[in-house]
Amino acid sequence: MGGSLTAATWPVKTPAGLRRGLLVGAILGACPDVDYLINWVRVFGPGWHHGFTHSVLFALVVGAGASWVFGVRGWRGALVCIGAVLSHPLLDYLTTYSRGLLLWWPVTDQRFKLGNEAWSYYRFAGDSQVWIAIVKMGVIELLVFGTAFAISVRCSRRRYRVADPVDPR
Repeated sequence: MGGSLTAATWPVKTPAGLRRGLLVGAILGACPDVDYLINWVRVFGPGWHHGFTHSVLFALVVGAGASWVFGVRGWRGALVCIGAVLSHPLLDYLTTYSRGLLLWWPVTDQRFKLGNEAWSYYRFAGDSQVWIAIVKMGVIELLVFGTAFAISVRCSRRRYRVADPVDPR
């Protein structure tokens, strides 16, 4: 989802620029799972997934920093990068089978989840009819993020219209 968001709103509208936007967004969307590495090296002890890296504050800091590093200036660029990072914990919030996410860390240590285990990837993966499960998950993601993607495409089209090279005047 993060890659789609950044590719739709990336300022450089060339094929190379769109590929870079897609790659940056995909990397930003995967950033919250850096806690798997933290868990692997046992920095904070076992069972630490969905910790502070799945928080809104983490998305704000990493997204704003990435917009600066990748040269996507202005509040819109920062917002796009923040949205790319935040797409991951929002998807996890909707589909997690775990005890929840530290979504509002450091304000509270309470974990949050939608509580709909029927949408969980882990439930789908264990389903005997895996193809039906994959289609279900795709439909759920389309419903949740399709609107946001359509709005971002609409906004970027208005902003990046190409002028007609042949002017009859």
